[in-house]
Amino acid sequence: MKLKNYISIYFFKTNKISKIYKKNDIVTLQFFQRFNDVKLCGINEVINLLKKYTEISKYKIRYLEEGSIINEKEVVLELEGHYQDFGIWEGIIDGILARQTSIATNAYYVIKEAKNKKVVSMADRADHYINQLNDAYALKVGGIDNHSTLAASNFNYEKTYGSMPHALIQMFNGDTLKAVEAFHKTFPNDKLIALVDFNNDVIKDSLICLNKFKNKLWGVRVDTSKGVSDKMFDESNKEYGVTPNQIKRLREALDKHGGEHVKIIVSSGFNAQTIKAFEEANTPVDIYGVGASLLKVWINFSADATRLNGNLIAKVGRHYSENKKLKTYNGENI
Repeated sequence: MKLKNYISIYFFKTNKISKIYKKNDIVTLQFFQRFNDVKLCGINEVINLLKKYTEISKYKIRYLEEGSIINEKEVVLELEGHYQDFGIWEGIIDGILARQTSIATNAYYVIKEAKNKKVVSMADRADHYINQLNDAYALKVGGIDNHSTLAASNFNYEKTYGSMPHALIQMFNGDTLKAVEAFHKTFPNDKLIALVDFNNDVIKDSLICLNKFKNKLWGVRVDTSKGVSDKMFDESNKEYGVTPNQIKRLREALDKHGGEHVKIIVSSGFNAQTIKAFEEANTPVDIYGVGASLLKVWINFSADATRLNGNLIAKVGRHYSENKKLKTYNGENI
């Protein structure tokens, strides 16, 4: 299907009117969003799109560089020229910037809260697979370059992480050790990471695996469901899901039994806010696995026509906004 079929039809109607009645007018179109401390992403894709589908020599493009930190109503892109040369692309540009900037900013916030700890994107199951490559690019702009799929990591095995799904343990009738043994025999050169929450007893299953594999056990992953309280908690002090106390007790048990080398990976509903809480509690996490929260689209872009033939004219409540940080695009590769 042609890309133009994804454009709102009223842009085409406006484009036709401009060619008939306003073909010599010079319009200034400015793009912005409404939040502070945002990681801009998608500008490069937008410029490449304009290069492919329009004659960029006919109008001016001014832009902020990819990865810039932007604030409320700061202009990130300015197009100036005859409306018919670029106007129909307004909606598609808004959409590209909205998704890519949202994902990059989600990653940026997560990385800030995780301090120097590794973060792995486990977001592959949270969206249509066709988006993975673009999403991986945005995540990298935000600071995350470790993934659960090879496509997202650009086939870099050192940056591709995964333990095992619960389905593998289920195949062995809930016996975590047997599942881990099968994994190790099948993939002896892979880092051995045991998923230890299937039976809701992370200390017991972690120690069983540690006792069997000793130094070969690279790590354990805790993925306790938010609606479940681990067996380490009694009726009087139940905590649900993955919690700082749970991980602290697990670390203590591992260290006590010679497992100081075993890394602890946590997953299940993590985002910047939960990671911040874990770090403030000095939780001994080595790696955070973050999924669907990374792909939440919450930053929307708008475009305002703010000048006509050099004169200030915009709808009520909007106005031309100068951004001296904008760069002029001269056709170079970005």
